[in-house]
Amino acid sequence: MTAGCTPPAVEQVRDSTTPQEPRPATARRALATTMAVIRRYGYLTATLAVAASTAVFFPGRDTFAKGQWALLYLLVVVLVAGACGTGPGLVAAGLAFLAWNFFFLPPYHTFAIRDVKDLLSLVAFLVVGAVMGVQTGRMHEREARALANEREMALLSRFAASLVRESSTETMAQTLVEETGRRLNGATATVFVPAADGELRSASPPSAPAPSPASLAAASRCVRGDRALGLPAGSRTGDAAGWPAVAEAGVSGTPSIAPAEVFVPLHTADRIQGVLHVAAASGARPFSEPDMRLIVSLANLVAGFLQRQQLQQALGRTEALREADQLKSSLLSSVSHELKTPLAGLKATVSNLLESDTEWDEALVREELSAVIADVSRLTNSITALLDLSRLEAGAWTARPDWYDISDLVEAGLAALPAHQRARVRIDLPLDLDPVHVDYDQWARVFQHLLENALLYSGEEALVEVGARAEPSVVRVWVEDTGPGVPPQDKGLIFQKFYRGTHTAGRMPSGTGLGLAITREIVLSSGGSIWLDDVVPHGARFVVLMPTHETEDPGR
Repeated sequence: MTAGCTPPAVEQVRDSTTPQEPRPATARRALATTMAVIRRYGYLTATLAVAASTAVFFPGRDTFAKGQWALLYLLVVVLVAGACGTGPGLVAAGLAFLAWNFFFLPPYHTFAIRDVKDLLSLVAFLVVGAVMGVQTGRMHEREARALANEREMALLSRFAASLVRESSTETMAQTLVEETGRRLNGATATVFVPAADGELRSASPPSAPAPSPASLAAASRCVRGDRALGLPAGSRTGDAAGWPAVAEAGVSGTPSIAPAEVFVPLHTADRIQGVLHVAAASGARPFSEPDMRLIVSLANLVAGFLQRQQLQQALGRTEALREADQLKSSLLSSVSHELKTPLAGLKATVSNLLESDTEWDEALVREELSAVIADVSRLTNSITALLDLSRLEAGAWTARPDWYDISDLVEAGLAALPAHQRARVRIDLPLDLDPVHVDYDQWARVFQHLLENALLYSGEEALVEVGARAEPSVVRVWVEDTGPGVPPQDKGLIFQKFYRGTHTAGRMPSGTGLGLAITREIVLSSGGSIWLDDVVPHGARFVVLMPTHETEDPGR
């Protein structure tokens, strides 16, 4: 052989081992349908197979020895048993025994035996054929059960995996319908769950057909009796592994349901979560025992999903209660400090003024009264902030937007500050800014809170700057201070309720911690946006985008 040349035989082997294109789905379905028909009519298949093989063998009767036909008939028996099971295999062995005797052993066309050796051959053929039919049939049945178990496990695994991702009962029910129809030849599935009034209702998507009154009545009876309907007599969902073999469903003594309908209660540890109803497709065969086992397994998965959903809802309620308790604690902590402190100051100042043994000149009285006014203003601001937040969260503070100049809104917010703090604010706004469509009172409160926050978190003499510039469809407004800035750990928290920063020029933070939370709610409800920028070398800048066109309240 010349080196470097590939022999033709090798090329043929390569061609024969090349992966072939997958058979079209229609061809696979046709083959599966044909095999299903053959298995369904196994005894007829055995009869036709022996008859057809006899017709094929008969012309060669005088050519081959009479004992060789037994081997060919054994091949037919094995094929029939492998395709149809043990019973058809035994029928094929008996028919082959008769056909060999009648057509291929002299005297022909009679069952009489001339030679004793032929009788021994016939008996041996019958025994061997029966044994091969039984063994091959059992192998076929074990293979069929293994394939059915594999498909069932694949379905259950796929359905269980989908339940992990699902969050609503409707989507779970839709997935169940699809999987059940795929595995049970178009069967329909419906999940009934208790409504708020205790009555059962269908959990199927709105697009699914409404269940019939008979189905609802049967599902209710299933819950009341705590027993499946349509399963073998006396069976419950918990002991399905001990079912006897059944030929068809509907033997449980419930004549009011169809023979191919099953109602299974969805049991969990503490209650019945609902009912699973599975009905065979019109014209389909009744459910077999493997089908019923699959339905019970699906029911267990659905029950686990419903219980998980209940636990998640309970967890959500617990989490809401925990957050409410935390909010209440924060509210009490903030309010107790912000209300008690000015009240204590008021009481002390007024008590001093009422002391009869102290002589007060006009200057001291005015100083004490100024302290009273400061405490009253602080108390008023705290109460106003709490009321503003409650009205915003309840939707009771209805916005009445109109067109306003930004300078007017900033001046309104500045006017709400104490006189000694106004001098620290520098306003630098362009004159050609477009008006904005907002609620006057709400946005005056926005700039009041932004200015208060900037003044609080700056030094005693530090200035706060308010600036703005026009951009397409919006106006960018900022409030900038020269304080220490906002630490990185505080940036994600500053807009939360009752949160007060830690850096206030060496002082403990005062206020309710509601100003920025109220500001954010108002800005978002007006169609704007707000965020925090750092200022180099130090300081913080709150930036607000205000729309210059009419916007709808997006709702919170």
